[in-house]
Amino acid sequence: MPVNPGMDPVDLFHRALSTMPNNEQNWATRTGRWRRTMRRLAQDNPPITERLYLAIREDIDSGHMPGGALLPAAAAVSSELALDVNTVKTVYARLAEEGVVLAEQGGRLRIRPTADSSSVGEGTQIRFEAALIKAVREAAARGLSSAEATGMFRAARARLDKAD
Repeated sequence: MPVNPGMDPVDLFHRALSTMPNNEQNWATRTGRWRRTMRRLAQDNPPITERLYLAIREDIDSGHMPGGALLPAAAAVSSELALDVNTVKTVYARLAEEGVVLAEQGGRLRIRPTADSSSVGEGTQIRFEAALIKAVREAAARGLSSAEATGMFRAARARLDKAD
C-alpha cells in the first residue's frame, strides 16, 4: 500500500484496515492499543517483555479484553508489533502461569472469565469488533471527531441501559 507522507494518520489507519481480511481487523485494533501502551511505558525503560505484558494486562484489567475473549496468535502479534515471536510467547506463558489466560486445544489462549464477566465466543468477539470498526469508519467519513463519536456511543449505551 503506497503511503503519502502527508496523509492523515486516521485515513492511513482506515486504509490499512480496509486491506485486511475481516477476521484480522480486530487484532489490528487491539495490537494498536498495545503499541500505544508500550510506547507510553517505554519512558520508564522496562524490558520489552515487561512492556508487552503490562499492555496486555491493562487491556484485560480495563475490560477491553473481556473474559472469554481470545488472544491473537503470537505470530500475528509478533508481526504487527515488530517483535520477536519468542517475546510474545514468553508474555503469553507468563499470563498462563498467572492464570489470567486459559490454554485451549490447538494452542489458542482465552482470557479467563471472571465472576462479573460473561463469556464471549470468538464469533461474537469478531462480529462486535467488526461492527465497531464499521461505525468508526462511518463516523470518520462523515467528519465526526472522536469525541463526537464517543458521545454517540455513550448515548446509545445509556439508551440500552434505560431499556433494561
